[in-house]
Amino acid sequence: MTARLFDREVHPVYATAWMVRHVEEAGRLLIEPHLEPDEDATGYSIRLTHERPAQVGETVTVVARVTDVDARKCTADFEVLAKAGVVGRGTFVQRYVRRGRP
Repeated sequence: MTARLFDREVHPVYATAWMVRHVEEAGRLLIEPHLEPDEDATGYSIRLTHERPAQVGETVTVVARVTDVDARKCTADFEVLAKAGVVGRGTFVQRYVRRGRP
């Protein structure tokens, strides 16, 4: 989960790309239990600030909470935490779509 570009490690720390993935997974866990049978959700926007590095082997935790819901979207604020404090924070928005829609 380190920072890799062009198929090589450029920094031996927690990569921003992995942080985005983990935030998307946390957002999905928040919204999935509330979706209707014919409804799905997809990532629409993410604003993320990577505030400090997390070292290889350090446990990181994503804490996300819904801050707004309307007929079209669900917004969640999040923090990514490690032993020394906040690694990243931001906002993730998911839009509702009809299940099976391309």
